Formats: sequence, C-alpha cells, structure tokens
Amino acid sequence: MSDFDESDPFVSRLDPATLRAARERGGSAAVVGGAMAGLAAAHALRALGWEVTLYERQSYANKRVNCGEAMTDAGSIPLPKEPAHGFVNGPPAFEVDIYTGDTDSRILAGRGVFPSEDAYVTDRNLVERSWAELLAERGVDVRESTSVTKAEFRDLSTEFDLVVDATGQPSMTSKAEGTTDEYAGRMTALNADVEGDFSDRYPNAHILFENYLGYAWAFPKSETRANVGIGWAQGNLPEDYYASFVAACERNGWPVPDRSAANVYTIPRGPSLDPARTWDSETRTARVGDAAGVANRFTGKGISQAVESSYLLAELVAEGRVGEYPEELYDRMKNEYRLAYVVRGALEDGRPDILGGVMDAVSGIDVESVDRDPKRAFSRLARRPLLLAKLAANPTMRSRLVDAYADDWEFRRRGA
Repeated sequence: MSDFDESDPFVSRLDPATLRAARERGGSAAVVGGAMAGLAAAHALRALGWEVTLYERQSYANKRVNCGEAMTDAGSIPLPKEPAHGFVNGPPAFEVDIYTGDTDSRILAGRGVFPSEDAYVTDRNLVERSWAELLAERGVDVRESTSVTKAEFRDLSTEFDLVVDATGQPSMTSKAEGTTDEYAGRMTALNADVEGDFSDRYPNAHILFENYLGYAWAFPKSETRANVGIGWAQGNLPEDYYASFVAACERNGWPVPDRSAANVYTIPRGPSLDPARTWDSETRTARVGDAAGVANRFTGKGISQAVESSYLLAELVAEGRVGEYPEELYDRMKNEYRLAYVVRGALEDGRPDILGGVMDAVSGIDVESVDRDPKRAFSRLARRPLLLAKLAANPTMRSRLVDAYADDWEFRRRGA
C-alpha cells in the first residue's frame, strides 16, 4: 500500500489514525462500472487496503468515451496532468455566453467568465485508461470487457463486504429492482472532436446558452483541435439531431464534424440525491456518480461530483460510518442542486434576460466553486436588487425558489 502516500488526493482527506485503523480492518468490494465514478471508488477503497474487483463492460483500449471532456477539480484524479494521461489543456477560464436565440439576429443577453484553477479539457478515454492501468498496478482486479447481469449483480452482496454501483442511470440497482421507470427524463447531446482553427478561442473553454432548453459548447484541446457539442432537454428535442448539431456549429463558427464522428449520449434525470435510493443496508450496496443521480441539472457537469461521491463513500467506510452515506451525500450536494434547479427555470421559461443577469452577477467565481460553494453565487444575487425583482416577478422562478427550499426538485424530501 506504499503507493498511496499522504499526497494521494484521497488519502490526504483522512486522519492518519483513521487510515491505519481502516487498513487493519480491511474488507472486500465489488465496483460495477469502470468510468470516472467507478475508478474513483476503486482507487479510494484500495487505498484503505481493501481487496477490490472492478467490473467494466468495455475494453479500455477500445472504449470510445466522448462526453465529459472538460473536468473540474482535476487534482482529485491521481494522475500526472500531462497529455500522455489525457490532460491536454488547462483552460484559465470557462466563458459562458447567453443569447436571445439561435438565429443570426440573436443578441448577447449576458456573459460570465469563470476562472478555473484546477480544470482540464481532456481526452477522457485516455484519462480512464491511464487510471485503470494505475489501479491494476496497485492491486485492483480490473476486469474489463466484463458485463454484469442483473442476477450476477444481486449475487455480489453475498461475495463482497460492499457493492458499489457506478453504472450510470438507470443504474444496475434500478434494473435489478425493476424501477427504471423513475428515470424517464433526460438530456440528449451530440458531440465530436474536430480539427480546425481555434486560435481565437484557445485556451479558454466556451459554453453557449441560445434560448432553448439546452446549450452548446466548444472545449479547445489545442489551437487546432476541440470537442464541440450541443445538448437538448427532453421536451425540447429536435426532429433531426445531426442537422441541429450542424446548424449550431455553423452559427458559432466551429468546424462541422462528419456524421460518423458524432457521439450521442444521454444524461438521464431521476430522484437525484434521494437518500432512500443511494444506500441499501441489507445488501450493502451504494450508488455513486450518475447512478446516484449527482450530475448537475443546469450545466450537465458530473465528473467532479462523481469522484466526490465515491471519495465520500470511502471516507465514511474508513470512519466506520458507511450507513450515513445517504445523508452525507445529500448534505454535501443539496445546495448545488438548489442553485441549478432555480437557474434552470430561466431556461425552461425562455428568459435569457434573467439568465444573462444571473451570469453577470456570478461572473468571476471559480467554475468549481459555483457548484461546491453555491452560497457565494446566492450572495452575489442578493446584491442585485433589480435582478431579484425580476426573479420575484416571474412565476416560474418564484415557484422554483419555493420548491428548491422545500427540497422538491426531482423528489420531495421526506418530512419537508
């Protein structure tokens, strides 16, 4: 276990005495799902001295991951921040533009610039491959190209002390329970890596809201390469995804990818953070990452949240408090969800003026702090009386403010 020293991003979270005690107790864990959440869970549990088996249905050598190319809180990933490990551009800032529409006559309604001290635009498939290789070197039994059936998943709790469901949404837990219908809503996105002239945008990352329920982006990886994409929420889906993707690239001056290069993926929605769904004490099964529904509902950002959920779970394992994981996860991320739920209302109501005002107000906050410390964003909004008046006068925003603090975003908090 000497590879996990005090500089490790997970080990550094623990008191040395807690770490020693956890390693003396030991344990065994099955981690199902080998993307970022699963890799983080396997890493943290192995750092505790546990015997860990990681199941990933694809081969890391051939895995085509082309979503989540921008990662914040990159310091939590225990890899050198070098192109050889997939970290190709550390953008100084994320620029967010709010437009009144998606036509040539659109007007810029607001803008935010969010510094990024610890963010990278990545080749995510290479990040995951490198992390999996590191885990194998450190004793994790990495079983790639290995699918787990529902029956096999149910049996894991009889073989291991802990089962970590890192399979995304709908999660393997939901499939085994037959409750996948609770994750009906989703965001659909298309993206692709493209070659072209990005010298006027590099090295900053760019996100555009164009007055539809979704957004577009350009994440430069160099002056000549970028990941570009566009996403839409359910209920606002185009008839022809690729044609809409092409139109977004053309109006924003990005190279148009070939249809065969475009990747389609979904960000399902569900009862996010519901403590009743994130931990099963009978089978000792915990959900992390997308399986726990922790992707941000406004930005779609979920990698740093996924890693945090996995590290939090392992931290509680080390402290002998794993049963408190549901409430701890909820408390850790509820304010982020409240802010995302409220701001998303401006999108759903077609109010770029309100969304633009919000971006102007919170501009300058570190891109990760907007999520992790949303009190800063709320305090900025509190100093904008005219913007607050707009929020209060808008029925949708007013309703969302009430719902957010009643914990009624995608599930109603028990006892609320």
